[in-house]
Amino acid sequence: MVVDPLASPFALHETYGWRGDDRGLLGATPFVRETRDEYTSRGGYRNLSRSGTAADRLERLAGAPGMGNLLGRGGAAFPTLVKIRAVARGAATASAPPTVVANGAEGEPLSVKDRYLLRYRPHLVLDGLLTVAAALGATEAYVYVADTAARSAVRAALTELGDSIATVVHVFAAQDTYVAGEETAVVRALTTGIARPTDKPPRPFQVGVRGAPTLVLNVETLACVALAGLPDARPAGGTFLATVSGAGRPPRLYELPTGLPLGELLREHLGREDSGFNVLIGGFFGGLIPAWPDLELSHHGVRRRGGGLGCGSLHLLEAPACPVKVAADVVAYYARHNAGQCGMCMASSAGIAATLAELGRPRPGVPYAELLPRWAAQLRGRGACAVPDAIAGLLRTLLHHHPQQVTRHLAAGCPQCGQVEGDPRWGHLLVTLPPSADEPTIARAREPVPSAMGS
Repeated sequence: MVVDPLASPFALHETYGWRGDDRGLLGATPFVRETRDEYTSRGGYRNLSRSGTAADRLERLAGAPGMGNLLGRGGAAFPTLVKIRAVARGAATASAPPTVVANGAEGEPLSVKDRYLLRYRPHLVLDGLLTVAAALGATEAYVYVADTAARSAVRAALTELGDSIATVVHVFAAQDTYVAGEETAVVRALTTGIARPTDKPPRPFQVGVRGAPTLVLNVETLACVALAGLPDARPAGGTFLATVSGAGRPPRLYELPTGLPLGELLREHLGREDSGFNVLIGGFFGGLIPAWPDLELSHHGVRRRGGGLGCGSLHLLEAPACPVKVAADVVAYYARHNAGQCGMCMASSAGIAATLAELGRPRPGVPYAELLPRWAAQLRGRGACAVPDAIAGLLRTLLHHHPQQVTRHLAAGCPQCGQVEGDPRWGHLLVTLPPSADEPTIARAREPVPSAMGS
């Protein structure tokens, strides 16, 4: 599914006061790359001073509007300032200055936000990266990105900056795999070229790129940091980017107020608000939950209802779409795109994918009703990356919110699940941006290339 820029509103209607403008994440002219002159004319790159002590610089950053409440936008929603301060403490006793990384790998099949920012607002991301680097005294930084057009846009932006910055910024071509954006996989890739998660501890803030304390922040997080430093800035984290797809509509990229009721988004996106939907929320990681109109679109709000906002994507499922089939599609994706290094993860993802696929035509004597709850309870924390956790969470939401559908499958099967169309079966869950000037070929739905290290 290709995002249509002509049909993609870049903010919600004015009921909530958010329109596309210079102060927003998507900017006043969506899908047009912003130049350095355009960005600096709006007050960009004002906060790169390295004057004062390390503590002074860090407090200046912490004092930007909303920074104290900004949660990371990579999916885990970890408090950004806590992460920055941890690296600062590690750097105080380390033999080498810290390293800062803008993580734009975006292996999530249902999200395009990071690629959008790097393609069309690279100076916003670089401003956030350089602001944090200045606060920490980092002399080197990386933009870690898989998308070819995004890499070209970032390199063009760095050329426009020239030698006006104190930090050396490297653009690193990340592997286009699901796990390449996991924090320890990022550090390992930058150090060794191999994008595989590692056991924790140590964490990157302790031992990161080439042994230095390393801060890895999602590119949207860095964009929020930069926005908080602009004149007349809104508080960092007041909005978030949401890739909305499904329900027979073209995917759209929205900038939404944090805490917006889901019903308002449904009214904007579909023209109606009703209870006939489910939503695969937070990408493949956040679970399958009913599309309650009063669901608060924030990390805390979605967590209270048993799901996760994750990377901010929402894939809408309108009846008669089968949630069991979607769960089977997602786990089949995990079985194909895990890191290929943990035997338990590889075996469990493959086994669960096969079992969910069987529910279309259940085999006699197989204890499905026992297996699914057992996997949902036992998989958490069982791998170096979060793939087992994601599968467990998906199963929990399936069993908790869709028990009648699961029971019907066990009793009589399901025509939708029994006849899967398309190869790969998760192809309907892939979203991509239209080609840019650097990609003159016809845009196709994106499927990450499997890692060379395994399936």
